[in-house]
Amino acid sequence: MNSLSSMFPFTVPLTAANHQTAEKFYQQHSNSQKARQVYLNTLSVLAVNFYLTCLGMKTDFEQSQSWNPTLQVLVDSADLWVNDLGRLECRVVLPDAKVCVIPAQVWSDRIAYIAVQLNADLTEAALLGFVSSVETEELPIEKLQPIDQFPSYLSSLNVIAPITRLSDWLQNQIAAGWQTLEALLNGQEQLAFSFRTPIVEASQATSGMKQGKLLTLGTPKIQALFLIEIAPRTTSEYQIRIELYPTGAEAYLPRSLHLSLIDEAGKTILQAENSNSEGLEFQFAGEPGEQFSVKISLQEDTIIEAFEI
Repeated sequence: MNSLSSMFPFTVPLTAANHQTAEKFYQQHSNSQKARQVYLNTLSVLAVNFYLTCLGMKTDFEQSQSWNPTLQVLVDSADLWVNDLGRLECRVVLPDAKVCVIPAQVWSDRIAYIAVQLNADLTEAALLGFVSSVETEELPIEKLQPIDQFPSYLSSLNVIAPITRLSDWLQNQIAAGWQTLEALLNGQEQLAFSFRTPIVEASQATSGMKQGKLLTLGTPKIQALFLIEIAPRTTSEYQIRIELYPTGAEAYLPRSLHLSLIDEAGKTILQAENSNSEGLEFQFAGEPGEQFSVKISLQEDTIIEAFEI
């Protein structure tokens, strides 16, 4: 927690070009309240984009929900896509406000949330600070982490992996970085013994293809065994199974480890938080060409794996 007096915001001038972009989106909405919301969100996103440019980072407006007029109607989103990392939410803070309002609809699929305070005449934006996750719609400003710590936070994030095509596995075309379960188990003498037999038996019982990798995250660092399996269900549908297990001498996954399933629109459709369990698992069905991501989070570390069926 930080007192306001100890925080040094990053100040960004809002240019005429910024306002022209915001006005362009504003004109596409007949509802005055929504139009104003979109205008302010656009200024907030542009301010954060300027900041990230100063850090030498690349962004993509076209992948940002906030840049899509149709999605602007449906979602109060002020997101900015940061290349290789994911979606960053840039929330507007009005002058003299003591809280940053973050609607529940943007609580997932975000690498962080930056509070952006706009001055009364909209000529300047101050990046007050950030948080890595939220669980309340009204976040007190004093709970923000200082913005000067944001670069080090970004460096702690894991780069998004390229999309892995699961159906290729059924043709024995395995992408780099993935290994068979047997190879992983043979290479992990310290894998929790109680899980070796049931995991192998489950793998042998399926008609599909299961691959995995070891993930490292958290402080102190821990390793988890991440497995994903694809199996034909019908001629036009596949069964997908996602599993996460402990390694080493630990019999359980760390408490507060989060496992999330995110659809191609960025919506979290399944979510589980570990509470002293032996493993986490999701199962679902999908059609060829459908895309989804799996997000694994522990403390300040996040790993996102992207897939296409």
